[in-house]
Amino acid sequence: MNNGSQSTEASFEAFRGQALGIFAVLCAGFVASQFYRVSNAVIAPELMRTLAISAEAMGVITGMYFLTFAAAQLPAGILLDRFGPRRTMSALFILAVVGSVVFALAQGVAGLAIGRGLMGLGCATGLMGALVAIARWFPPGRFAQLSSLLYTIGGAGFLLATTPLAAIAGGFGWRGAFWMMAVVTALLAVLLYAVVRDRPAGQEIPESARETPGEIWQGMKDVLANRELRFVCAMQFVTFGTTLAVVGLWAGPYFNDVHGLQGVMRGNLLLLLNISMLVGVMAFTFIERWLNSRKWAIGGGAILSVVLLAILALVPDLGLWPATVLLVAFGLSSAHVMLIHAHARVVLPDHLVGRGLTLQNLAVFLGVFTIQSASGLIVGQFDDGTAGAPEAAYRAVFGFLALATLLALAIYLRCRNVRPMAEGAAT
Repeated sequence: MNNGSQSTEASFEAFRGQALGIFAVLCAGFVASQFYRVSNAVIAPELMRTLAISAEAMGVITGMYFLTFAAAQLPAGILLDRFGPRRTMSALFILAVVGSVVFALAQGVAGLAIGRGLMGLGCATGLMGALVAIARWFPPGRFAQLSSLLYTIGGAGFLLATTPLAAIAGGFGWRGAFWMMAVVTALLAVLLYAVVRDRPAGQEIPESARETPGEIWQGMKDVLANRELRFVCAMQFVTFGTTLAVVGLWAGPYFNDVHGLQGVMRGNLLLLLNISMLVGVMAFTFIERWLNSRKWAIGGGAILSVVLLAILALVPDLGLWPATVLLVAFGLSSAHVMLIHAHARVVLPDHLVGRGLTLQNLAVFLGVFTIQSASGLIVGQFDDGTAGAPEAAYRAVFGFLALATLLALAIYLRCRNVRPMAEGAAT
């Protein structure tokens, strides 16, 4: 255990109440970030109708969030290491406020796209900034559990961006909904600055807070040269992209085209898949402690995902309920994704945590783009001009995702193991 970890262990009991308060505020900020991420899905039809926006333009508008979010990761990592989560997160949230206002005032594609882009910049540290703060305020043995809990609570942001957002937009219009979100986000920015502290009182200020520009650049080079972080990034590049390709992209069309499910029933099954993911995120924190191995908890989840995807790919004419069971099981098994963040934390020295975590988060978003784009090309190969895609198209996608996961796992398993029980007792 390094000196920073010893200091965190020693100070936790004295600052338990303050640490838990900070964690609560970080959770609230992450809920807002998740809300912004998916909010376009509910209001897109109204936007397209009222502002005469094409489907192609709507795709660009929605994608702007992810483009600016990904582009901000490495600079945000430098800011987190240099200035800490408190100032970095609260300042960036102000950009999200501006983005929400611009979006609410927009009269066309340009305004909407600029607004979404500012939202992406503003939320760029919603998860990674929270993880940096958790690393400084809580003992190492709590990192995986708390990061998983943070992600699970963040799922409320997805839920708020569905029926509640639709209800608000129905009563006050989509512009009114984003004016309200601007106010909420401004309050969260104030709360982040007022409550969050970069480290417990008395804890040594990290080297990164005193870095010169040359040292900042050297730190970035050290992160890029970190061999084990590369293995983690390989897993990150594939895992979340594969999960979103199934749960967030192709599961709905698969249920529609192959099993003929209409809106409500299809939506219910997709909700079940998303719930299974959130349940799985917390379950894996217990699995890794039961195994006392982070690498093999992640590896076991990945192997199970490969098996489930392989069955979906290789077995023709699966009935609706066998297919549903396999996909729900995949949602559970794919939830090992948050443990990968915890593994990335372990291979990073304290003064490079911000840059290292944002680098592997950049791998996540690049992977989402690459995996989803490749899967779209695969489905397109089966386009025969009729409505919907044939079962063979989805089986090909499931097979591709299984092979990609297997390849990433082979790279990741070269990483050293982490024994959760040895990281520090979770008192």
